Amino acid sequence: MRALVDTSFLLRAVELGTDLLARVEDKLGTKIVPVVVPEVVKELTSLAKGKNVRAKRAGLALLLCETLERLDTATGGEGVDLVLLRRAKELGLPVLTCDSKLRRSLRRAGVGVIYVDKKGEVRVEAIIL
Repeated sequence: MRALVDTSFLLRAVELGTDLLARVEDKLGTKIVPVVVPEVVKELTSLAKGKNVRAKRAGLALLLCETLERLDTATGGEGVDLVLLRRAKELGLPVLTCDSKLRRSLRRAGVGVIYVDKKGEVRVEAIIL
């Protein structure tokens, strides 16, 4: 199954130093193909410009993005969350996230959510395999 990934998921994967994708796959019982949109890469690129810990994590997350499937998007200046919401609805894909605000927006829109909390626990909402 393919799933869109957001910035927070990629940063959490780097932060925890564990294979969050494997945890998600164990929870769902199926293989996940993570898909990244250009807006997530742009956001990570912006975050990586600093010299703090978050910037270093963003740099590592960018390296991780190089291994993921890419999805082209045509946006009219939409923010990352709106792009993820729109593309998830259009393609019928769930979103992997650690962002509670995005999680609520996706849930309200009827989009499947795979949420990973601060401890790395996986919660699945409205996913149909």
